[in-house]
Amino acid sequence: MPFARPWRPAAAAPFPSHVTPLHLLVGYAAGGGADHVARIVADGLGADGEPTVVDNRPGASGQIAMHEAARAGADRQTLLLGTVGSVSIGPLLASSPEAPARQLHPLAIVASTPHVLLMAGDGTRSQPEQARATLQRLLDDARERPGDIAYASLGMHSSAHLVGELMCRQAGVFMAHVPYPGSARALVDLQGGHVAVLVSTLQAALPLMRQGRVRALAVTGRARSPLAPAVPTFAEAGIAGMQQDAWYGVLASPGVPEVRRIALSARLARLLREPSLRQRLAQDGAEPLSLTGRQAIDYLEQQREVWRQALAVVSGRLG
Repeated sequence: MPFARPWRPAAAAPFPSHVTPLHLLVGYAAGGGADHVARIVADGLGADGEPTVVDNRPGASGQIAMHEAARAGADRQTLLLGTVGSVSIGPLLASSPEAPARQLHPLAIVASTPHVLLMAGDGTRSQPEQARATLQRLLDDARERPGDIAYASLGMHSSAHLVGELMCRQAGVFMAHVPYPGSARALVDLQGGHVAVLVSTLQAALPLMRQGRVRALAVTGRARSPLAPAVPTFAEAGIAGMQQDAWYGVLASPGVPEVRRIALSARLARLLREPSLRQRLAQDGAEPLSLTGRQAIDYLEQQREVWRQALAVVSGRLG
């Protein structure tokens, strides 16, 4: 099935000079998964009459941007492109848990993406049976040689790191951890054979998976991802408790008035139902969601509990 053509906002009249743009903070560098989602959201809002500027504030696993959003005053309408690392995991590791995250107001959960265990590819796409067999051999080798096999992740205490440690814990193996500062270098080193396996997000890996340059062994989640239906879940490989996905959402700073937040949430709800925007998210490797209002709040509460439980299981394994 051919990919949908890239979504482009419809032509619109220039914004009046007096309109104050929204500032959408992103806690990660330009070009990454969070940045891609932020720009899709900003394009949608802009085409809908809400000029939106994406501001990248990388550092500290998204915590710098989240703290800036929590401190933003009413003089600048500030939003945050929240992620699993900045909002769900980071506060659980902080000395004052969840203080900045609790000050932000969820407007919409935009998309999610499962985590995926990868090996270097050979130019072909493996079938589910091959993926399960390869994963089983990897785990058998890890049991025979504890610590000799390393897995890479997208950073210390990232969601990928926690998923990697949870995989080891649930499978009864010990593998060394090699943290990378993001997906780009990690995927290069995986293809070059510098690391045996990598825990990434499906969003970051999907283009290389489609080219056969990396091979997926398993994904997190209760069911296979519709974006990679040939990749089995960890549960299919006999590893239970691996249901942790990454997510992206839009949260408003305390300085955004309530009436403004309600209007923005309604606008995002409408935009996230549009097929063109959902297709653009899917092309980028993210599974579109459209949770607003109470649904968005409940989703974040559920995610905090998912990652709290994961941390409780692997806390003794974290460096």
